[in-house]
Amino acid sequence: MPDTQTPLRLPPLPQPGHPLLIGFSGGLDSTVLLQLLASDPSMRRAGLRALHVHHGLHADADAWAAHCERECAALGIALQVAHVEVDRASGLGIEGAARAARHRAFAQGLGEGEILVLAHHRDDQAETFLLRALRGSGVDGLAAMRPWRAYQRGWLWRPLLGIARADLHEHAVAHGLHWIEDPGNADIGFDRNFLRNEVMPLLRQRWPHATFSLARSAALCAQAADLLAAEDAAATATAMRDGNTLDIDALQAMPRERRARLLRHWFAMPSRRLFSE
Repeated sequence: MPDTQTPLRLPPLPQPGHPLLIGFSGGLDSTVLLQLLASDPSMRRAGLRALHVHHGLHADADAWAAHCERECAALGIALQVAHVEVDRASGLGIEGAARAARHRAFAQGLGEGEILVLAHHRDDQAETFLLRALRGSGVDGLAAMRPWRAYQRGWLWRPLLGIARADLHEHAVAHGLHWIEDPGNADIGFDRNFLRNEVMPLLRQRWPHATFSLARSAALCAQAADLLAAEDAAATATAMRDGNTLDIDALQAMPRERRARLLRHWFAMPSRRLFSE
C-alpha cells in the first residue's frame, strides 16, 4: 500500500480553534510533530505549547529535558517540563508504570478545552494491535489507539496515525531536524520493543505491507466497536430503571453476549457509583 505523500501534512483538526498541548519527548516522532504544528499559522493562533515529561529513569534525562527546551525556544514554543515519579512497585512493569505517570502529567497539565496532541504513528498502531491481540482482546481492545477522543478536560488528537515511521524519518532528515535517540528503545526485554525490533521486521520481510494491514485492521475494529457501543447504549437505556438500577427481566431477555457488553458499558458509565467513596 502506498505511504503518505511528501511533504508531510497533518490532517484537519477535528475541533478547530482550541489551544493545543503537544506531548514532546524530544524523540523523532514528537520532533516532527512539533515542527509540523509550529509551521501551521492556524495552530499557533489557536495557542500551541509543549509539555515534556521528565521520568527520571535515565542518566541523560536532564540532558533530554534541556534539548527539548532548546528546540522549543528555537521555534518560539512555550515548554513546560513535568517531573514525575514512576511507581516501580505498581505491578505494571516499568514500561506500564512510566506510561501511567506520563498520562497523569498530561491530565494535570491539560487546560480546560485544550487538545493534547501525541505523536503515535502507523507503526505504533500496528504494534498496539498485535500486543492487544496477544492479550486476547476483543474488538474494543483491537481498535487500538483512536485518532481523536475525549480526554480529561479536553481532547486527545493523534494526527500521525496514518503516517509510517519511515516517512517521519525521511521528513526529519530532509528538514535538518535534531532529535533524541533513547537507548532504551533497543531493549527487547520490553514487549513493544521486542515486537518493533524483532517481530515486525520479520513480518515485513514476508508481507511488505504488514504494518499498513495491521493498522487497517485496527481501524476496522474501531468502526465495529463504535457500532457496538451505540447498541450497548440503546440496550442499557432499555434495561434501565429509575436511572440507577437495571431490570433483571430485561437483562435475561437479551442474548448472553449482549448482557455481557451491557454490564461492561453500565459499570464504565462515569456517573455510576456503586460504592461510597
